[in-house]
Amino acid sequence: MPESVFSHVDGSGDPNELVRYLDATKGVQLFRELGRLLLAELRVGPGSSVVDVGCGPGTDALEIAAAVAPRGRVVGVDASSIMVAEARRRAAGRGLAVEFRVGSAERLDLPDAIADACRFERVLQHLADPAAALREAARVLRPGGQVAALEPDWTSLDVSGADPGVVRRVLDVRMAAIPCPDAGARLGRLLSEAGFEEVRSLELTLSGHHPDALRALRLDAYAGAAARVGAVTGAEAAALLSALDGGRAGVRATLHLAAGSRTARAAQRPDVATRRASSTRPVTPSLSNAVDR
Repeated sequence: MPESVFSHVDGSGDPNELVRYLDATKGVQLFRELGRLLLAELRVGPGSSVVDVGCGPGTDALEIAAAVAPRGRVVGVDASSIMVAEARRRAAGRGLAVEFRVGSAERLDLPDAIADACRFERVLQHLADPAAALREAARVLRPGGQVAALEPDWTSLDVSGADPGVVRRVLDVRMAAIPCPDAGARLGRLLSEAGFEEVRSLELTLSGHHPDALRALRLDAYAGAAARVGAVTGAEAAALLSALDGGRAGVRATLHLAAGSRTARAAQRPDVATRRASSTRPVTPSLSNAVDR
């Protein structure tokens, strides 16, 4: 089965196309509004320290850096070196206290208890172990720090306007390619299990016809993938794309936003504790001095 390109951005055929895709989604009013909701749940202001996990090309991290200026700091982390390079390019010359680094969401290369807020947007779905990423968020947050995450529940996705059997088989291929397609539906429970308290959740049901649904859901790519693995024929894939082109696709799906507060007893990762105990130097620069590495 094909894998989600966002799980392995640098190994995809055209990483720069994925940068353009993320930029396009950020231009959609819905995602701008959701971004504002996420920022509000982080409860940050001037002087706050923030970690943006899965920062992509840095759009949100740069906006947050402006919001926490002049004394605040932001570190953006992404598994893709190409995304990080683009984020650094966009940050250059802007005078913001923001740093971008390549790293794993499940093993953040940051010391314990150094941030006031940690952010995930459409990231956990692409991880094999989203629970580990949330435990890491709890580890790097100070007591009382906030985590906020936005994730879709792809098990709820329904697309109308073409042959239902063909649509279902293409969506099955799409869902199988995403490591954690139900991350949204599980989000509140995942936060609680990671040790967060005061967990608050919001479920949004989206429905209607979107003029660019094919691209927004990457159905063109997944229809091709479904044909390659034999889930549909080439003719069926072409007919589906033709039927859904030009805003004729009806889409229904749910998105979930959840946030919580870090407890005073968040777990410390053993290897980080060991390295800190064996050296007088910090494992990595703290958020207060991590800029301009």
